[in-house]
Amino acid sequence: MVRLEGIVPSLAIFLAIFAAAAWAIGLTTAKPGIRHIDLVTYTWTRWLLVSALALVYAFVTNRLAFPGWWPILMAAIAGVVDSTFGGLFYLLAMERTSAYQATTLSSTAPLWGVLGAVLVLGEPLLWQVIVAALLVIVGAAFLTERRQSAKSRAWLGAAFALITGILWGVAETVPAKFALEAGMTPEMLLLVFSIAGALGMLALVPVLRSRIPKRVERRGIRFIVLSATGGAFLGWLLWLHALDLAPASVVSPIRGSTMLFAFVYSIVFLRERPTPRALIGIALIACGVLLVSFT
Repeated sequence: MVRLEGIVPSLAIFLAIFAAAAWAIGLTTAKPGIRHIDLVTYTWTRWLLVSALALVYAFVTNRLAFPGWWPILMAAIAGVVDSTFGGLFYLLAMERTSAYQATTLSSTAPLWGVLGAVLVLGEPLLWQVIVAALLVIVGAAFLTERRQSAKSRAWLGAAFALITGILWGVAETVPAKFALEAGMTPEMLLLVFSIAGALGMLALVPVLRSRIPKRVERRGIRFIVLSATGGAFLGWLLWLHALDLAPASVVSPIRGSTMLFAFVYSIVFLRERPTPRALIGIALIACGVLLVSFT
């Protein structure tokens, strides 16, 4: 991992932490949200709302600027991988397993982000990253409950959540960093990112509708608004500014605190109670993320 000369800007650290707290809102509200709205409508509507918020914010702050087609392409790829496919896998996980399992496994994204930075951005691979990967794998095994009581096929939900973490980790570091280094503003990146994510999900609607019928209840709209504003828009805006101020390998592990925020949210607001086995898995994954964070 690249070491900075001097101290990493404290502003980038704080922005990444607050981004994690905001993202955790979106992760946790997805659970009650998909009880009232089908996950396809939930996903594309959420990112369409984020697109509108990003457009207004970029216009008001005078940060709308065409940076060239290469950063536009990178931002669009990040949006499709993260928002379309990552969001789809996460909501599928939420339908099949508990919120604390889904949020914990998907919150391994920092580890995969660091690995992506190593493999694509050319940063050195350290032993701490290898040990962290092993901790995450063992933790995932503990999170996959042996006795399935309330949830059927919970192991499949755990697998979907882990895939989500991989997609999120790679998308939010590698292509996003490429776009920022090419001169794209965080506001413009968020706009392209969210539009690509919404359009990507809309493109999948004809394929998914046969298995996921449309279902929209008025009570679910508030969860979409909360997830889009407090989770996706605010979280991504803070994250992209942090990524713009510091190397990807430095800020990526910091957002691992998303897991801790979401874990607390799921217990406080959703009244979920994790089993001792799940607590061991959470502790192992947290150790993996923290090991990378203090490298």
